[in-house]
Amino acid sequence: MRLASVVVTVMLVFIACRADAGPPLDATYKSLEGDMRPGRFSESWAGGGQGLTGNVVHSQSWDGTDLGLEWWVACPVLAEVPVLVEETDIGNGLTTREYRSEYTGGRFWLTGTGPWSTGEIEYTGALEYYVHHTTFLFLNGVPISYTTNADFAGHFDDWCKCILVVANAAGVGSGGQPAGYPVFKEIDEDCVDNPGLTGEWGNVADITLTIYECASSNEATNWGSIKTLYR
Repeated sequence: MRLASVVVTVMLVFIACRADAGPPLDATYKSLEGDMRPGRFSESWAGGGQGLTGNVVHSQSWDGTDLGLEWWVACPVLAEVPVLVEETDIGNGLTTREYRSEYTGGRFWLTGTGPWSTGEIEYTGALEYYVHHTTFLFLNGVPISYTTNADFAGHFDDWCKCILVVANAAGVGSGGQPAGYPVFKEIDEDCVDNPGLTGEWGNVADITLTIYECASSNEATNWGSIKTLYR
């Protein structure tokens, strides 16, 4: 897994912190260990095509039958055209290209019955950092597959708790809205469903979610210093 060394500034000023029972439990939860379910994702091409600003991500847990019963992440918006980080000529017409894509905004939700829960209380929060590191495989200049590492961070709405997530995803298809994948989203005043859009979709695996006590003020955290959580 390739993780860019960046500085993540988490804005945590004026978070309303509840003092009653029920905050999410501090711990690291891994889908590979059965702590939480893997998922599926879609990215609408609300910006007009793959890799264009304005595209919107929507990810949900998947139990083999139903979407979104355990967790979801909705509405990070592609803020800039993806940046080419590295290109490698493998030979025999094969090339890989790695891109870094920065998104803004977005929300997350966790069920009140997950391993992080101290009661049947649903947890919501806002994202402050969301980045994709995507590697495409090209054959004679034509893309044939890609994999993505998603890194994101945010804070819970009602408690002084923060979230860090690393997940792997693989593209499955593109075109019109598919069955069994999160509904395409678009941004206006709110993030709304728009199944009439086109986009891409795929599967999310190897999720590592960490919940921890937030800092009480603005704090710049070097991502390189915390990525050891996911080794």
